[in-house]
Amino acid sequence: MRSMLISPFMGKCIFLVLAFVLALSDCRAQFASVEDSLETLLPRLRGRRLADAVNAIAEENIHSDLDKLDRYADWADSLSNDIHYPEGSLLAQVIKGFGLYWRGRLADANAVFQEAYPKALALQFTKGIHMSLNGLFITSLRMGKVKEPDNYIQWGLQHAGRISDPIEKIFYTIQWNDDRATYYSNLHEFSRARQLMNDNLAYARRYHAGAFSLGTCLLSLGRLNDLKRHTIPAIDHLERAMEQFKIARSRHFYMACQFYLASVYVLDGQMEKAIQIYEGLIADTEKRGYKIGMANAYIDLADLYVNQGKFAKAITLQMKAIQLFQELNRVTMLMSTWEALGKTYMKLGNYPQAIFYFRQAIDVSKNNNPTEAYAVLSELYILLSQTSLQLNDPTEAGRYARMALALPLENKTITLSAPSLNNMARVYLWSQMPDSAAVILDTLSRHLDKFESVQEQAIYYNSLGELQRQRQHHTQSLNAFEKALALSQATHYADNEMTALKGLYEEHKAMRHSDVALSYLKTYHAMKDSIYSMATSNEITDVIIQHQTAEKDKEHAILVNNELLQKADLRTRSITLIMVSVVLLFVFLLALVLVRANKINRKNNQVLHDKNQEIAVQNEEITSQNEEIELQHNRLKQSLHDLKYTQTMLIHSEKMASLGQLTAGVAHEINNPVNFISNGVEGLIQQTEILISVLQQYEAAAPQLPPEKRALIAALKKKLGFDDTLGDIQDLTKLIKTGVDRTTHIVKSLRTFSHEGQKAFSKMNLNEQLEATLIMTQSEVKGRIDVVRDYDPQLPLVECNIGEINQVFMNMIMNAIQAIREKGTITVTTKQLTTERNVRVEIADTGPGIPSELKHLIFDPFFTTKEVGKGTGLGLAISATIVEKHHGQITVESEKGQGARFIIVLPITQPATVTRLAPDVE
Repeated sequence: MRSMLISPFMGKCIFLVLAFVLALSDCRAQFASVEDSLETLLPRLRGRRLADAVNAIAEENIHSDLDKLDRYADWADSLSNDIHYPEGSLLAQVIKGFGLYWRGRLADANAVFQEAYPKALALQFTKGIHMSLNGLFITSLRMGKVKEPDNYIQWGLQHAGRISDPIEKIFYTIQWNDDRATYYSNLHEFSRARQLMNDNLAYARRYHAGAFSLGTCLLSLGRLNDLKRHTIPAIDHLERAMEQFKIARSRHFYMACQFYLASVYVLDGQMEKAIQIYEGLIADTEKRGYKIGMANAYIDLADLYVNQGKFAKAITLQMKAIQLFQELNRVTMLMSTWEALGKTYMKLGNYPQAIFYFRQAIDVSKNNNPTEAYAVLSELYILLSQTSLQLNDPTEAGRYARMALALPLENKTITLSAPSLNNMARVYLWSQMPDSAAVILDTLSRHLDKFESVQEQAIYYNSLGELQRQRQHHTQSLNAFEKALALSQATHYADNEMTALKGLYEEHKAMRHSDVALSYLKTYHAMKDSIYSMATSNEITDVIIQHQTAEKDKEHAILVNNELLQKADLRTRSITLIMVSVVLLFVFLLALVLVRANKINRKNNQVLHDKNQEIAVQNEEITSQNEEIELQHNRLKQSLHDLKYTQTMLIHSEKMASLGQLTAGVAHEINNPVNFISNGVEGLIQQTEILISVLQQYEAAAPQLPPEKRALIAALKKKLGFDDTLGDIQDLTKLIKTGVDRTTHIVKSLRTFSHEGQKAFSKMNLNEQLEATLIMTQSEVKGRIDVVRDYDPQLPLVECNIGEINQVFMNMIMNAIQAIREKGTITVTTKQLTTERNVRVEIADTGPGIPSELKHLIFDPFFTTKEVGKGTGLGLAISATIVEKHHGQITVESEKGQGARFIIVLPITQPATVTRLAPDVE
């Protein structure tokens, strides 16, 4: 029987965990009249703001109006799809999943959350991640799964740890830790749960969490203290939680605190305070139209009235709750309320009516979640067994008892709760089967600390007293009934108190304690008269009559409405017939008019068609003329561009020819005096060497002179600096020789570069031409740019117009120099291509490179990236033309920021048609 126990804390845990969903909508949001405020704003919102607002309204109805939830969630889903807002669509789907959850469709809800979670991860949608994970947590918890809820909590905490926003991170961490504490409580690990709740509260205070998070922590502690019957700390925590939720303006959680506070007052025997809270909740929820809150308050207050013997009030509230749950389509709660109403009639002794309501609950259970239906059905069968015994029908009682016991065996996930086991024990006792009852009561005795309420403990001790009475163990029976009486009186449970008084009377009577037995009997009858008085009976009858009258009024109203609808339908049909006749006549007349108009239109259309064709022909002629004009304009534009380019090329060619002549003339004029100086330096060096040789001979003969002469010569040499003079003469002659050589080399480079008047092709050494060009640009690179020469020593002579090729080399090298703004490197490479009869010249720089979008423009005439006045845009265009004239190719390799490399490929020999010089020039 141990496996048949289920935690009574389950229902409250799930309610509080579900309320966490509303908090997930926005951890910094305000919850006061969210729905009303947003509905007034909707006409002014557009796009994502509108989708978010509609989703928020749908979330507000998770605990109240599921039909409205579906309408607004569908609207938000449609809006989000229209504006391509995947986060809004995903959130709408998750909200609809909670609607399925509250309708008892746990498997469908779980499937929605399973699908939403990976989508939220892909979108990195924090809110979607935590809402879908929370949905998976509550559905798995309610479906009786063991490991999955803890896994979902772990994932939730991991995701919370990755949030960059510190406020959101603290909020989600607190909420998931609170869920973990709830999970531990559900497993009856109360010490572990309490420690986690206290740590969570300390964490919230340390990091200055918001009022909502503090309220959540305090509410959890209040719940746990309520469960453990620690009324004083429970009241303290719940009152402080209400203050925080009031600051946070969280309506749902504030009401949840009130529900728990009322239950603690009931546990503490403060019935008036509990009734006051429930009445306040009813007034508040009725005012706001918060239907689920109204129904829950009706149920709780009805249970309190039943325990106080105020059956008429209880029945009124239970019937109201049934109506609300029917409107809200809350199947599980509807079953429980039918069951509670049946129990009320059992206590009134109206067993046929009780059986009717129990069967109503069974009918409703057919549409509920199978797992939950089994759990409720087992309790209903036990209650039907009890009522059948009261009606002296042991056959039916036994049948229902067997059905109740068979359900847990059919479905291993189903267990019987403590109230169900208490009721089963009473069935066995009423059936005079004490041994079977003893097995159940023995199981319950080991789990008294897990009972949800003192009322269930009182029922247990009454059943134990009855068991001992049937076994004639009078002392044990008296002890059990006295404990039941004390618990019932402390908590004002009249029904259990009467059962205990009757048991004590019978036991003292059996033990022949006449006075004591009579005293208990008088108390029993006095209480029974006060509860089951004629006035009470009449009041209950009035309630039933009022309910039946209301139902009949509804049926009458429906009938009247149907009759009115039929009359209206008849009038509508008559009017429709008349309207159709009028419309047909009108259509006929209209058809005549249209036929005549059609003839006129056809004639006009023919005229219009002819005119349109004429206009179309004229348009085609105009279009053809426009195209011809456009073509001529483009040709003239291209001709002008070519003319400008040719003119510029002619001017440039004349400039280069003039520059070549000037350079050659300067080189020629400088060459003669340089030759004079070169020849004179050679003679000076020879004469100086002779003079030094003679002086050395004199120096060798000096020791043979008289000392006076030697002293005189030494003094003169010292005075004139003779020793330094000989070294200076040699250094000066070498310096003059170096200067003359450099001047000769420069003149030679000028003559090589200019090649005055040469227009024919000849074979040239490109290495020498490149070197001459580099010498010409030395002043531009000195001290700023390193020049790396990688010449192929085996490079063959190339047939070319050397003046034009030098111009290409000069343009390439000057472009490279100008591209390097500060320090850099220019690399000049030559090599013969082994697979072809070509040579390849590469000039690379470490400048900023050429953007890819400009590379196709750099060889166009007049294109330049230099500042105005610093470039004509013709250098590369002229170079490309010269290389093409030489039957070669010029290309560029460059990326922005990686420098540029210009590659020139020239054939070693030119075709036979080109003009060549008679002798080859080397």
